[in-house]
Amino acid sequence: MTDLIPAVLHAALTLGVVLSAPRASRTPRWIAGAAWISVCVGGAWASGSLAGAALGWACALAPFLTDRFGSSIGWRGAASLLFFPAQSGLAAAFEKGPLLPLSLLLNGHLGALGAARLLDALPPAAVADARPSIVATALLGAAWSVVSAYGETHPRRALARLMAGQGALIFAGLSCGNASGQAGALALWQTAAVASTMLVCVYAGLEARVGRDALDKPGFLGLASSAPRLAVFFAVAAFALGDLPLTLGFPAAELLLLGVMDVGYIGLLLPAVAAVNAFVVLRLYARLFWGKSGAEIQGMPDALPRERWALCAAMLYLVFGGLYPSALLP
Repeated sequence: MTDLIPAVLHAALTLGVVLSAPRASRTPRWIAGAAWISVCVGGAWASGSLAGAALGWACALAPFLTDRFGSSIGWRGAASLLFFPAQSGLAAAFEKGPLLPLSLLLNGHLGALGAARLLDALPPAAVADARPSIVATALLGAAWSVVSAYGETHPRRALARLMAGQGALIFAGLSCGNASGQAGALALWQTAAVASTMLVCVYAGLEARVGRDALDKPGFLGLASSAPRLAVFFAVAAFALGDLPLTLGFPAAELLLLGVMDVGYIGLLLPAVAAVNAFVVLRLYARLFWGKSGAEIQGMPDALPRERWALCAAMLYLVFGGLYPSALLP
């Protein structure tokens, strides 16, 4: 049951991404590539084995190496997505590659899943001795990701760093070896997958409306005046990633903190990572939607009906999880 929740949720996220994607990019090849990623991610989680996770992760890279989405991330970008927690080419892949399919792949967090299943396959005594070091490494990797996101000036690169940091935290929870850590990792996976997908869908919609160059400009862009619905969707996702109450991120952070603190005092790093993560994502929201809009942005259309349906469903999922987290956890 635990492994089926991510598989089903990722399939729903893929459907939402296809519905909300700009029409220009939704070619049959693009849709087939997104569906293939969903099948691979779902199969990796549902397999329950290390071999299944590794095979699904490798197969999910195929559409990016075969130019299925109109642009290729290359072998360096693929390697940065494949080997957890290596991130050397991750930000560059997000900056130049197909944003929505990359978010589907990264939000599967198969790197964290494969690493956790590798630990399960090792002798229990050896893993128990190394567990504090493994959890510490994962937390330090998450800290590095959010600090890197803090220094990014391009939204695409910041989103990549934020998602990588969530993957490191998920791995920390999966490697804790206790019930709280496992439940926290599952809750955080749901939060990160849904909220990050919402952020990327909104940002991709903004790019389709005003262009990437306009969104890379420094300062406040004031997009809320023309797109208030998109601003609300982005804000709810940001609140969830910031672990605010009444969203699924709040119980996920509480459970994860209980799990890592049971391993050692390195768990005290988690609140600091969560605080910086919240600041970065809320700063990105402020940069995009606060301020006075320019002449080229005024008159920009707000969320389209197909975007509203997908984003509303995701938003309700995060709020429902915050109110009734036990319904989404085994």
